[in-house]
Amino acid sequence: MDELLTRADVVITAEGAIDFQTPRGKVPAEIARRCQDSGVPVLALAGSLGHGAPAVHDCGIAAIQRIMTVPMELSDAVSQGHPFLVAAERAMHMLQLGSAVAGRTEAKLRERYHAPVTALPAA
Repeated sequence: MDELLTRADVVITAEGAIDFQTPRGKVPAEIARRCQDSGVPVLALAGSLGHGAPAVHDCGIAAIQRIMTVPMELSDAVSQGHPFLVAAERAMHMLQLGSAVAGRTEAKLRERYHAPVTALPAA
């Protein structure tokens, strides 16, 4: 996995519920720690957000997005899955928007300073 991270722009992971336990050993937290070491941002999709969910930011998860509105049995989630796919798709559109904004910002900085962005002085 670590070798693949060198080529990744972002990592998307998921968990049924993100809460205070997530940073204490759930898979998304371990993925985020490894991504953090490689400088790769992480988006975590969750069926639900529980108490203490914002604590995941401390382990390297940049953003969390809930895709379900209420807790439900797995069989119900599978049979009613379309709205959850739509919610996940909305999260992907937000990533695309962020990427587009970053690209525009980089292009404007290059135009303004006539230099690669990596060579620009800190603001």
